[in-house]
Amino acid sequence: MAKAPETEEDRIRTVFGLSSDAPLPKVSRESLAEYHKHLLGRLSFPFSALYDESTPPVRQLVRYVTVVGLSDSEQRRLYGLLCKVEIDGTVVEMPLAELGMREDDPNRELVDDYVYWLWNNS
Repeated sequence: MAKAPETEEDRIRTVFGLSSDAPLPKVSRESLAEYHKHLLGRLSFPFSALYDESTPPVRQLVRYVTVVGLSDSEQRRLYGLLCKVEIDGTVVEMPLAELGMREDDPNRELVDDYVYWLWNNS
């Protein structure tokens, strides 16, 4: 049985079917579409996340939201992948990279790896 990749970079390489010494791909419309497909097949919805909501002048509120799915929006090339989030009974779209997750959430490693790739390969 093959050993599971241990580092975030190795796990990200498996998303793109790359060898262990290949460089990670740059963030592009095509690579985001591939990552979107990967996450759709592996994330378990719905799940809880934290969202840091800031409103003028300096009010900051951290609140729990429910992530109900990924968006297929074409805006993903500008903001990374968007997810569908339920806040106060309304579903809105927001960047997946802006959400925080509990340590014990089974989706956390998948989202953390995606955020690492997004921020370090743009």
